[in-house]
Amino acid sequence: MTSTAWTANTRLRGVFAAGLTLLNEDLSIDAEATIGHTRWLLSHGCDGVLIFGTTGEANSFTVDERLGLIDAIGRSDLPRNRLMIGTGCCAIPDTIALTKRALAIGVHGALLLPPFYYKNVSDDGLFAALAQTIDKIADPRLRAYLYHFPQLTGVPYTHAVIERLLKAYPSTVTGIKDSSGDFANMKAMAQRFQGFDVFSGNEEFLLDVMRVGGVGTISATCNVTCEATQRVYSNWKRAEAESLQATLSAQRKAFTGIAVPPACKAILVRHGGRKTWLTVRPPFTRAQPEAVDALMARLQAASFALPALAA
Repeated sequence: MTSTAWTANTRLRGVFAAGLTLLNEDLSIDAEATIGHTRWLLSHGCDGVLIFGTTGEANSFTVDERLGLIDAIGRSDLPRNRLMIGTGCCAIPDTIALTKRALAIGVHGALLLPPFYYKNVSDDGLFAALAQTIDKIADPRLRAYLYHFPQLTGVPYTHAVIERLLKAYPSTVTGIKDSSGDFANMKAMAQRFQGFDVFSGNEEFLLDVMRVGGVGTISATCNVTCEATQRVYSNWKRAEAESLQATLSAQRKAFTGIAVPPACKAILVRHGGRKTWLTVRPPFTRAQPEAVDALMARLQAASFALPALAA
């Protein structure tokens, strides 16, 4: 069970898995399996799930493929107010199309990567890209979350850009997923921008980010550490929070040096998932059994447990 009683107007917060996109052998999206995994996450510790983040291999899919999964989610029983969808692309019209489709199915939270191909762009240019996107979507339901991952994108969301966006779109620009690994940056944003929801992009920072005014975590490894992560979130004000975080951090550190999407898929398969779930889109490759064996040994040493899945 999760810690949050959700209503239509609940602001996103808590434990979010950056959900996996499960595939068929032919590399197409297995919408049924992906929706099933999302449902399982929501029942095993996650307050919400991000669809099409980095862990969901978003940038390995075409816009049409992503629209197809969004439409499938729209036909499903998944609670829209517990979902966020990654819609940020290099081309502004693609971002607009994906975000509008997410809004059309009732998902208001959109995670926006910056246009990431061109590097050393000015703050004026980055602000203009976001402003044009928001203006052309022109939907008051939109809740835009910035995706700060400069190690991959090469395009950071600076505090100056965030401040301008909050002044221009105070009811739309809602928060940020900070995957930089820089806790000082997370703390500074939480303290500087009141009402701006800061999520850590790694559950190792969950307790620390909650203590400085953040709202939770959106993390790749929450696909399998979901229950341990929820224990930290639910108990972050209690005396046991430090020991719970230490256990969780050890589980996260077990993934050091291994590609997380293939590794998480392999763990799910070992716990009852279908073998087709091992499939990843290139440039990822399937996790090698020996590497998964070593990962599982590290996880078990960190008190890892995962309920069996129904294949």
